[in-house]
Amino acid sequence: MNKEDLSKIRVVLLAGEEFQRKERLKEILDTAVEPATRDFNLDIITPKNKNIPVENLAELVMMFPMMASRRIVVVRDFDTIDTSVRKQACEIIAGTPESTLVIVEGEKAALSPAPPKNYVLKELFKKIYENKLPSWIKGRFSVRGRKVTDGAVALLINNIGDGLRELDSEIEKVTIMSGDGDTVEEKTVEQVVGSFKRHTVWTLCNAVGLGNFGEAVGILDNLMESEKNKETYYIATLNSHILKIAAYNSLVGKGTPHQEAMKTVTESPFLWKLNKMDRQARNFGDREVRRALSMLVRTESSLKKSRMDKRLIMELMIPFIMPKPGKRISA
Repeated sequence: MNKEDLSKIRVVLLAGEEFQRKERLKEILDTAVEPATRDFNLDIITPKNKNIPVENLAELVMMFPMMASRRIVVVRDFDTIDTSVRKQACEIIAGTPESTLVIVEGEKAALSPAPPKNYVLKELFKKIYENKLPSWIKGRFSVRGRKVTDGAVALLINNIGDGLRELDSEIEKVTIMSGDGDTVEEKTVEQVVGSFKRHTVWTLCNAVGLGNFGEAVGILDNLMESEKNKETYYIATLNSHILKIAAYNSLVGKGTPHQEAMKTVTESPFLWKLNKMDRQARNFGDREVRRALSMLVRTESSLKKSRMDKRLIMELMIPFIMPKPGKRISA
């Protein structure tokens, strides 16, 4: 992006996934704000108690720039502002003059009333799911002048999870650790992240798949302590994981080669081996899949209808979705 790209734009709307959104905000500010006059021509408004000073916003939007071509006004977390205040702010922003660039950002940020279409740049950043993470990680290494092996990518995902900010932070450390090498390999990643494994919904899925009851309960407790009100997400992810195992077993049972059937679970042979997916597949035959999926549905229903503690409901679910210990289950 360059200044010419922004020259006719008066309002930028950034919505969606936080890391990508805020990185884009930084890129736009680096382009639009002249460093020498930054203190005079850049104002950032952050909501407090779902409110912003509307009169101040109007003044900042209409103010002329000082020793620069434009002023920049940023309104952070716009979707968290109280509805009535947000409407007033939208009316002000809709009338932004050509001497000002207003940047509105927030996960679900929207403008109503909206400025004229030809003056607005809208960008929506979608969540990057597991199947898209490898290419995203490779791109983050690429901007740092490095290539990376598939095994190294898989280890990052397995140990860090899908949080883009956390992944990017570890990628930066790994890049520094790699020195002058062109390609980052698995052994370098192990030096940075191999000594620990964060509790993520994926490690929960693998613990359930492997029948590790104690580990599964421990991971679940940790997740529910650090991430509130995500029970439905955990259930949906467990459901998806078990369905993938079932799809793999079904394909293999019909004579599909392992390498082809494996793609229903993961594109990475390294990740398949690392998470002992062969064993997980053996653990979940048709009967176990049906039992687990049925219990997941019942648990989701209980979360919506029951007054019981949500953590207790989730913990009671775990033994009923796991294979029985010490028993090899036929597919």
